Amino acid sequence: MPETSLETVGRRSFLGTVGAAAVGTATFSGETTAIASDYETINVVEAGADNTGNESITPVLTELRSDNRKLYFPPGEYYMDERFRFTGFDKLWLLGNDATIVPAPADEFDGPQRLFKLGTYYAPGDWLRMGGFTFDFRADNTGLRAIQAQVNDCYIHDIDFVGQHDAGTHGPMLVDVVDPNRVGAVDRVRMPDGGAWTENTAGDGYPEVLWGPTGFVVSPYHSGKLWVRDCVIDGFPDNGLYDSGGDGRVVVRGGRFSNCNTSNIRLDGDASTIQNATVVVDDARDRDNNQRGIRLDGGENCWVTDCKIVLDQPNGHAITVMPKNGSTKIENTTITAAADDESNDAIIMVSEGAGDVTVHNVDIETHCPGQAIEIRAGEGDVLVEECTVTGRASGATGGRNAIRCERDGTRFLDNTVTQPGPNYRRALSLLADDCVVAKGFYESTHHAIMNHGVGNVVTKVTARSYDDYAGLRVYDGSLDLYWSTVYEGVRGSYDGYGNEFPSRSSGGGC
Repeated sequence: MPETSLETVGRRSFLGTVGAAAVGTATFSGETTAIASDYETINVVEAGADNTGNESITPVLTELRSDNRKLYFPPGEYYMDERFRFTGFDKLWLLGNDATIVPAPADEFDGPQRLFKLGTYYAPGDWLRMGGFTFDFRADNTGLRAIQAQVNDCYIHDIDFVGQHDAGTHGPMLVDVVDPNRVGAVDRVRMPDGGAWTENTAGDGYPEVLWGPTGFVVSPYHSGKLWVRDCVIDGFPDNGLYDSGGDGRVVVRGGRFSNCNTSNIRLDGDASTIQNATVVVDDARDRDNNQRGIRLDGGENCWVTDCKIVLDQPNGHAITVMPKNGSTKIENTTITAAADDESNDAIIMVSEGAGDVTVHNVDIETHCPGQAIEIRAGEGDVLVEECTVTGRASGATGGRNAIRCERDGTRFLDNTVTQPGPNYRRALSLLADDCVVAKGFYESTHHAIMNHGVGNVVTKVTARSYDDYAGLRVYDGSLDLYWSTVYEGVRGSYDGYGNEFPSRSSGGGC
């Protein structure tokens, strides 16, 4: 699990009298069509809620709680010192217009520390729309879970969290689509101020989480499809966006995810997708020691496409494909690892035991010592195709090779690797058997291609050492070489034909 750890309205109500911009009708999945005659619209202030921030609004919301109601929050500040809980509902709207929710400090909050608990996994709400709110965590010890929605269908949008989540309890938001045949969406949720490590809080939050909060959790009870679009999550100790292992699907489109420990985006589910997202690591607190960009825990047919990942202060992989992931495609993505004084074992890591992985048209610029792509042993097929690796990464620490392959049968097609960095930097090292390297350019300070495996084939490539070492070295194992241009020749034994061995200078280091 993430973060290891009905009455009739007695006051004035009205129907359809609030401006459409504030309380317009919406539906997401298309299964529910709401028209004015289907619901009652209630202005919560006219119904008795205080919008000056002096009295808790929870008793009023509890009184207003009923199916097929639209609760409209006019501009103002709304204080809450206990949760609002509503489960098993049919349709519910909670719509704010410049409405700010101000929670009580954790040590003054009465009961479970969730502001809005909307449905449960065993009694989900059927249809929810919620948007137009700011949750104000700027006062000390007020970082509580703001929204916990376990529903069959939802549209949650335009939610801002201001101030650090600092109570040492569960993070700001949890959303599950419980029905496997339904769809929900979360749009434009912004958490730019992050969360505090639990050890740096007063410890009043309940339940207390071991390390610190996760920004946005999708729990194991998620079974449907959830869109997460154009969200901003920064600086949480225990993942930014975390799909923690349900049977459902999460699709991330757009948004910025930054400086979260463990992972900025962490998904687990069939067809999980990340499109057009920006991931940045440019700030690390004392305990932020593994700020991965993207982590793919499990699922089949996962997809990362058209993303931008910037590691200005790298201390974790840009993308990790974990052992239980069945298949993933990573494509049309740019990755930059800027720091030259930090060692990082890999930019893209294909873990031991991970399934099929395709890396296509990915541009990696790395000035950080360590591998750009590391492929560990496993049964799944791996293809690296039409990728580029540039930058002046050193071979001194973290690994000499831009690409290190330990998986039998891996294919490298039409890649360009240029690695002019110091300390015997190399382009490609084959430590596996039966691999194919076809087309492309491999250039580095030391031997551009190193072979340690048996039965590997290199064909139609150009291999060159900037320091005039042999372009290809067969350290051990066996290799067939065809129709390639290898500057300064080959060091070691090989079979093949049709090759050229030009020399840039006499007495090369082969």
